[in-house]
Parts: sequence; structure tokens; C-alpha cells
Amino acid sequence: MRLKETADAEAWFEFCEIYEPLILRIAKSRGLQNADANDLAQDVFVRIAKSVRRWEPSLEKGTFRGWIGTIARNLTIDFLRQKDRQPVSANDPILQSVPEQCAASDFYDAEYEKQLFAWAAEKIKPSFQSKTWQAFWQTAVEERSVVEVAESLQLTTGAIYIARSRVIAKLKKTIERASEKDLAANSNNQANGAGS
Repeated sequence: MRLKETADAEAWFEFCEIYEPLILRIAKSRGLQNADANDLAQDVFVRIAKSVRRWEPSLEKGTFRGWIGTIARNLTIDFLRQKDRQPVSANDPILQSVPEQCAASDFYDAEYEKQLFAWAAEKIKPSFQSKTWQAFWQTAVEERSVVEVAESLQLTTGAIYIARSRVIAKLKKTIERASEKDLAANSNNQANGAGS
């Protein structure tokens, strides 16, 4: 909802940090080259900027994330149609490669979760010492054994578990705060819509 305030640069910056890599990954998964994927992402952001003031959350219309997924899906289809410069039918393999409901697809949700994790990790990483971060990253993300990581970082296994626990707790808080902002904005918007 903060995006509706065009002067809220912080909201737009945070939004782009989370969603641009997601949109780029989705575009590239559909076969777009880097330059085309970047153009598509810019088109998605322009479309969102132009229409975000009209977006209202509802059970029928779905979530904000779903709305963004629909915009990305539709613009991807448009891009693929224009690229071929040929009429495209509904049975065309190009359209079959784009999920019918991108917003509800497992792929879109998984990509969003990956991007939200990457965004939160970048936000909190500077608040930890290097060994603490490496203990977390190597055991939780790279899935190396605690014993192996403890040996390589010259820490005890207990220190590895403590480090990992601290980082995971901060990650969860950061992601929850981002999610709470979205939920609060949706609730406020629904309450405002009910009164009008």
C-alpha cells in the first residue's frame, strides 16, 4: 500500500529489491535473454506504477504478489508474441510454456520465497561477524555437515549451532516484518474499502 504514495522512495526501493530479481528469473526461465528480461522487468514496474493506486486486495482478486505475477505473466506473453511478430493462437507452444495462473503456480511461489530469503539475507548479513555468517550459510544453505564446518572455521559444533540459530532467528524476524507490512497494508486497505 505504501507504493500508492509515489513519493515513498524507500517503499519503491524495497519493492524493487525483492521483486526485480524474481521477475528476471521468471523471464529467463521462459527463454528470454538478459536484455529482454531487463526490459520486461522495467515494463512490469511501469505497469505496476501506473495501476497500483487502483489495486485493491480482495479474496476474489487475490494477493498483491498474485497481482504482480499476473502482470508479469501477461507482459511475458505479450513480449513473446511481439518477438515472433506472428499471430499466436491459444494452442501455441509459446503460450503453453507460460503457466495459466502464474500467481498461483508452484514455480512463482517458490521463486518468490527464494527471492524473499535472498533479500532478507542481504539485509541482515552485515550485522553478523564473518564466522557467524559462514557457520549459518555453510550448514543451512550449502548443507555441509556441522562437524565439517566447525573444523574448517575452527569453532566448536556448539558454536556452529548457536551461530546458525541466531542468524535464522534474525532472518525470520526480517521476513515476518516484511510480511506483516504487507498484511497490515492489506488490512488497512480492506478496512478503508469497507467504509467507502
